[in-house]
Amino acid sequence: DYLLSIDEHLRTSYDVYQNLLDAFDAKDYKDFYERIDHLPTMLDPAFKKAILYLNKHKQAIINALKYPYSNGKLEGNNNLIKVIKRVAFG
Repeated sequence: DYLLSIDEHLRTSYDVYQNLLDAFDAKDYKDFYERIDHLPTMLDPAFKKAILYLNKHKQAIINALKYPYSNGKLEGNNNLIKVIKRVAFG
């Protein structure tokens, strides 16, 4: 709290970040993008760049929040195959 009280820009960015995390954890894509659409203007340029990335991949993020499917199991199998190949070659 001390660091956040020193710099108003840091406080604003932190609050926005926490609000986005709350909406993301709740898997509420409408609230998530509503919060993105109503961001304060005094955000850090790096933060704005991240927001542009989120808007660029909006449909994929909405699908990830909307549906309970994941490719985690498939990625785990791919990683296991790569590890086995790497160990086999010594």
